[in-house]
Amino acid sequence: MVEEVGKYSDVYKSWQQHFFSFNLADRENRRPGLRKPQLAALYASLGHLVMSPSTTATIVMPTGTGKTDTILSLLIAGRLARTLVLVPSDALRSQLINKCNLEKLREIGAISENVLNPVVMAVRKGMTIEEVQQVAEANVVVATPQALQRFTSDALQALADLCSHLIIDEAHHVAAMTWDRVKSAFKNKPRLQFTATPFREDNQALEGTIIYNYPLKEAQNDGYFKAIEFHPVREYNLELADQVVADKAVELLRSDRKQGFNHLLMVRARSQKRAEALFELYKEHEDLTPILIHSKVLGRAKLMSDIVEKKHKIIVCVDMLGEGFDLPELKIAAIHDQHRSPAVTLQFIGRLTRVDQALGDAKFVSNIANQKMDYQMAALYKESADWSAVIRDVSNEKIDREIKKEAFTEQFLNDPDSDEILGLNPNPKISAVAFHVERDKWRPKKAQYFSQKREQLQFLSINDEQDTVIMVTRRDTPVGWAQTSAITDTNWILYLAYYHKPDKTLFIHSSGDEAQLSRFLNLITNDARRINGEPTFRTLHDIKLLKLQNVGLSRARKDLRFTMHVGRDINAVINEIQNGTARKSNIFATGFENGKSTTVGCSHKGKIWEMNSESIIYWIEWCKRVSLKINNSSILSSDVLKDVMRSEKIEGRWPNGLFYADWPESIAIENEQKISLSYNAEAFNLLDIVLGKPKLTDDQTLSVPVTAAVPDGDRHLPDITIRLLNDSYKVSCPGVKIILAEEKSLEQYLDAEPLVMMAVDGSFVEGNYRSYSPNSLDLKLPTELIEQWNWGKTPIHSESMTAARNLETVQGFTFSKIQSDYSFIFNDDGAGEIADLVAIRESRDAIHVDLYHCKYCPKKEGVAQPGARVEDVYEVCGQASRSVKWLHTHEKFFDRLMFRYQQSLPKGFQRILKGDPKDLELLRNKCHDHEMIFKFVIVQPAISAAKISADQLAVLGTSYTYIKSVSAADVKVITSP
Repeated sequence: MVEEVGKYSDVYKSWQQHFFSFNLADRENRRPGLRKPQLAALYASLGHLVMSPSTTATIVMPTGTGKTDTILSLLIAGRLARTLVLVPSDALRSQLINKCNLEKLREIGAISENVLNPVVMAVRKGMTIEEVQQVAEANVVVATPQALQRFTSDALQALADLCSHLIIDEAHHVAAMTWDRVKSAFKNKPRLQFTATPFREDNQALEGTIIYNYPLKEAQNDGYFKAIEFHPVREYNLELADQVVADKAVELLRSDRKQGFNHLLMVRARSQKRAEALFELYKEHEDLTPILIHSKVLGRAKLMSDIVEKKHKIIVCVDMLGEGFDLPELKIAAIHDQHRSPAVTLQFIGRLTRVDQALGDAKFVSNIANQKMDYQMAALYKESADWSAVIRDVSNEKIDREIKKEAFTEQFLNDPDSDEILGLNPNPKISAVAFHVERDKWRPKKAQYFSQKREQLQFLSINDEQDTVIMVTRRDTPVGWAQTSAITDTNWILYLAYYHKPDKTLFIHSSGDEAQLSRFLNLITNDARRINGEPTFRTLHDIKLLKLQNVGLSRARKDLRFTMHVGRDINAVINEIQNGTARKSNIFATGFENGKSTTVGCSHKGKIWEMNSESIIYWIEWCKRVSLKINNSSILSSDVLKDVMRSEKIEGRWPNGLFYADWPESIAIENEQKISLSYNAEAFNLLDIVLGKPKLTDDQTLSVPVTAAVPDGDRHLPDITIRLLNDSYKVSCPGVKIILAEEKSLEQYLDAEPLVMMAVDGSFVEGNYRSYSPNSLDLKLPTELIEQWNWGKTPIHSESMTAARNLETVQGFTFSKIQSDYSFIFNDDGAGEIADLVAIRESRDAIHVDLYHCKYCPKKEGVAQPGARVEDVYEVCGQASRSVKWLHTHEKFFDRLMFRYQQSLPKGFQRILKGDPKDLELLRNKCHDHEMIFKFVIVQPAISAAKISADQLAVLGTSYTYIKSVSAADVKVITSP
């Protein structure tokens, strides 16, 4: 409905006839006016509307700096004819409508009494095209995204046609899909979005150039925020942590109220269930009238009214009390569940830091011993963190990241199509054809002359660096089933060109066919020489455990020119490639490069690709990496396939020497914590499951023990039994289910995704196939990697220190031997361990992590005698090989140690042998900008260095080769003399 203030034309006429006063407030001299950020944002917005009215602009103003009044000032100072203001919630819609009485602007002298209030229309539901015509009576239309979603496309377009401008408040709340629909309707009309945090809550980029950013540091310096006090508590026992936080928060509340401040305490929980549990801790403070409120609480409206009237001094809620809720007395926050998003954290803190002379400083309480948030936010949760400074820095860093994103975009802003192209968020398949092109033959600007009969140029953008071209065309072709030109198939083609100046190499990508790519190339270059043949296969260089997924071969036979090989039959053609009886046509492979999983494809004709779709920025960086290889003449493509993995079917019987089993390759370490096994109504996280050494029951039957770590010890689950069939295999594991996105039997899952097992000769078994690299079979451990220790009187038949910290054990002796070499040592012994001992030291730019895997020497006839028994190295080598998965997990590595530490405390098991829990927190924070260098140490006193056998060296060599291949990390073996 329309608010009865005056007629639209009378209001608009008053805005045009009366000047807006751009006076800056002077608090020292008590002169009223606009705040500094309001005035600056207003100038920036008005300038943008003059210079670039058809592009989307973003104005960043921290919560509490007067964003709403800035929007209202813009309406009048800019003399905006009719504006649609989009707000994220009903509460903010009501708040904005109430502020349209312009009371604040009159109070500070920005407008005179003769300026009429706008006629405001609130859109609360979908409207028909006819109903939209009512908008003509309003100067300001206020809507939520939910309301606009109920509009038909035609009705939304009718609304956009009637409005002159679009303003979005709290823009980070508007989902990308909704924004795209509204933006499309308001195409070529001025679009301004205001936000405190220019990054979306749906993790998609917030579109629009940042034309004004008021840094939080300035907002603090200018006095728009009260100082922020952080009161940390440190409790690693999770069973006690909530009580410790609650006690501290209530203590602060009572202290503030005793000083005369009418402060209130907000208790933040992540869920309704958590809020209800926390309320039990706070309700004992009856004099402070605690209240629990969330969406399912009965009588919520009455409770909210009571909260506003300050009848409750402690408010337990889920997240916050809703957009638009503003209660200055909320000055203390108990953060039991920390936010992980900087955007939400900044917004939350902004609620408690509004300036009010009658109130004290904002105070936050949280447990700093249980960090699980974004590493940028982790800086908040340090012992002596200055929250005012940290929040400022985090805000600036996040905003700087958005501005840097724009830096790439802005390289293309000198042409009219860049906004359209980049607004499509191109995510091309990572592929290209490379050409040698002299610098003076590279002519990107000629792309504007693209012309084809059935393919029209739609968008073209060339960056200022003149090294990248992005082009989009539209191609109409007749449909195959009709002989008419009345209907056509329409395809949109993306073209990319990147010129790498150091190597004079041009990379071309086209989502179309080879002919389209060639036409594009000939348009923007002269005398380009395609890089094809053997140089393209250099892209396979230095990839470890290289597996060929498919291979195409060109042959010299008249009756057979080309053959394609996939899966297991690749093994048969590798020798043909190496001896020259067949020529490589195309190869696609997987493997490890620089210790990370990778894919690479290459063809004799020159196409190079990666099985991936990514941003254009990523595509350019990929081109740079590829250029280093294909232009390196010292790489011989004939050598690339020497280490490629062969594969052969297992027939008749399982191979001997299997000593290690692990989950399928499809389960990466970062997914293990999200997956569980269930058995007899109990669930076990996959990280707490240990697969034992595979055992041959008979020639066709393998059995893999399964053990789960539980608080009261170890739980043995049914073995995973694998039966070898004539041309397949069958898994049995009765009663055990795996819980991923949905629950299914473990047998069914492993039938499709086989376990990975390693044999002592260096080969791998997956399902009923064995894979190996000829150059990596039966490699022995280099003897220079063996270090002898004199174990003295240590009973080497006893392995673990246990919670008693028994140093008269293999693990205890190892700790005593190494403790002076490290600043932090962690006892991770037990099912689900990373290693028995995790030892860490720091250098200037690196974190050195040494994983010690300890094993005991079994007694034979009552005596623990070191020797040459191969069975003594199976288990410890399997543990070392398994721990490689933790190499690139960064903060998850330290999260796991912290989790193990906290889980053990209630049992009286202190896992930190040297150092402090705070060290784990600091290391977790540092791991993002420090290199993590791992080393693997196998400690087995059962091996006698003097008697070590070829079989022992073979098993140790297999683990060593595997670890080096996938991680490039160092390996050392500790033995007895």
